Amino acid sequence: MDLLNQILVDTNQLAALLTDPAVNHIGYVYSMGFKEAMVLTNDAWKERVAGIPHNSFLIAASFDPAKFGNALEFDKEVVLLRVLGPANLPQDVDMLRTRIEHSQRRTADELFGEDVHDGLDPLTHAELQYGGLKCRVLGTFYLDDGHLKLGSDIENYMSSTRLRVFKPRGNALASIVNHINQEVLAKSIEEAKKSGFSGLPTPIEIGTVRYTSTARLHRGASEPKVPVRIQPSDFLARRTAVLGMTRTGKSNTVKTTVAAVTMAAKRDGIKVGQIIFDINGEYANANHQDDGSSIADVFGTECIRYRAIETPGFEDLRTNFYVETEQGLNLIQALFRADTSPFSGQDLDNFMTSTLEEPNISDHSEHTRWEVLQAVFQCILYRAGYQAPSGFTVKVPLSKNLVKQISDYASSQTPPEQVVIPASDKVALSEASAWFETIRAYNLKLRDAQKAAGQPILGLKSSTAGNPWVDPNLESFLNILARENSKSQAFGGYRAIVKYRPYHSSRRAADVTSEVIQHLLAGKIVILDLSAGPVEVRSVLSERIARQIFERSFKEMNEGKVPQNMVIYVEEAHNLIGKKEELTATWPRIAKEGAKAKIAFVYATQEPSSIHPNILANTENWFVTHLNNDDELRALGKFYDFADFQDSLKTAQDVGFARIKTLSSPFVVPTQINRFTPDQLKVELQNIAAAKSGGI
Repeated sequence: MDLLNQILVDTNQLAALLTDPAVNHIGYVYSMGFKEAMVLTNDAWKERVAGIPHNSFLIAASFDPAKFGNALEFDKEVVLLRVLGPANLPQDVDMLRTRIEHSQRRTADELFGEDVHDGLDPLTHAELQYGGLKCRVLGTFYLDDGHLKLGSDIENYMSSTRLRVFKPRGNALASIVNHINQEVLAKSIEEAKKSGFSGLPTPIEIGTVRYTSTARLHRGASEPKVPVRIQPSDFLARRTAVLGMTRTGKSNTVKTTVAAVTMAAKRDGIKVGQIIFDINGEYANANHQDDGSSIADVFGTECIRYRAIETPGFEDLRTNFYVETEQGLNLIQALFRADTSPFSGQDLDNFMTSTLEEPNISDHSEHTRWEVLQAVFQCILYRAGYQAPSGFTVKVPLSKNLVKQISDYASSQTPPEQVVIPASDKVALSEASAWFETIRAYNLKLRDAQKAAGQPILGLKSSTAGNPWVDPNLESFLNILARENSKSQAFGGYRAIVKYRPYHSSRRAADVTSEVIQHLLAGKIVILDLSAGPVEVRSVLSERIARQIFERSFKEMNEGKVPQNMVIYVEEAHNLIGKKEELTATWPRIAKEGAKAKIAFVYATQEPSSIHPNILANTENWFVTHLNNDDELRALGKFYDFADFQDSLKTAQDVGFARIKTLSSPFVVPTQINRFTPDQLKVELQNIAAAKSGGI
């Protein structure tokens, strides 16, 4: 090779793909189309390159990299192929007959013969070594303004093809699987800067190339493991699917992703809030898969854990219904709707459709009604056995007009009735409950008396003007408290909400959703351990938290602000995101629209066919391990080039053996995912901290 051509090869990214062509040559393209190519290969050539596994990458070119400067302009391209399986050659029938006849003539002493030609003459043996490979055309590498570019197809093929085929290995394979076109790279940098990064974040080394479950040759000692890298910005404001059966590496992939996003954010000094809806407690707790550690152990105070039961080291996921009355009532209503309850009645229907949203305090009349309704709700909780915070008091109505109406009516009776009136408008729950039952009883008595006298039926009046003080909404709440309807007939009343007590926490002082959002805004990792506590917490509390994250981010965006970067991870997503969900429901909206408001969505499941089709259709990043069901594989095969991997996905059960398609990559890359390594991450965290403080 002359000096000029050597310089061209060293600096030319296209020629560099054909490294050591004499060794890596494996055949010739003998038939070509826009979608597929047929390759003639030979057993000796396969042996020389450590085999040609199913789904492995091949490259085809007609130029000599050592003489690239002399190549025709028409030939200056490299076609990227993927091996799909064997292809028939015209002489295969004759070759098959020869093999059968040769085996029929074998003798007993030829069982394990040492002859390299296996008893055949050298010419016949050489002929029998040839075979065909059917390959998918993945695209074309070419030079564009000095930069290596990959087109996702081919623009021309020659019937008299001169394409030689090579197996990319080492650095050449690394260049192929990690290639990003210049315009995509520029867009990634732009998106990263919008997300707060100073430039393109350092790529994540997610794993190494792996073609098949059997990894003796192509990942053997003589073959360097080729790294697969992905861009952290691919995950921000994007959708990511992590699909596969249990115990095949889904959680390891999610942990690696969480750690990588955290590290990238720390290096650039930006805040990216991440929240994990942890169905099985895999992320909140240490287990043997994590070398005895967990995300929480690695990131310490940067990670906040929540549970729906009281547990040391965990914040309480539940809401204090006495303090957050609106949230408490909403949660009870959601639980009741999702439940099969034996309780019914008009008053209960009114209760389950009412609201405790606080009106504007400037509207004095409405705000007073809200205060009364809230106080009755708190008394209903008390009667239903919800534990109240220590020393909790209720503000009760003690207006002069109200007290006078009750007192006047009681004293007019024969004999006069005794009424216990609270000494203060702030009383204990027991006293407040008794006072509200007194109000209810006298309201009914006054209404009966007015009816008997032929007067307008008002009951207690809000003022001397004669407006009714107990409106229909308050009447239903009072009836539930007393467990009697307005006709004095007994019914379930507050017993209808007794079973929802586990969702309430008396030790909380603020709404858990607001607290979670504040942690996310601070760039923390929030893990909601949904493995403990009531099962219904998965759908009800999870949906409420996700919805408020979504609504807050969109509110900021609509106000012209740049929302905080957030990543939502959902484990066992088929339990939360139903296939039949309405598009207006929370999870489909997050998947479809969340990217606009800087919300990334990562969902893991073993049942892709059960996920809402709108979510699948809007997913940019895919990590797929083992799926054992043809229905699931068919659902997956509709996307990108995953159909090429259906056989492999069904049979290979190796932990962490994934097929990856990311936003930046135009094709699927079969990859062995790196293991989550807590000790290594802790060292990396220390190095980042030291660099930030000037120690490095």
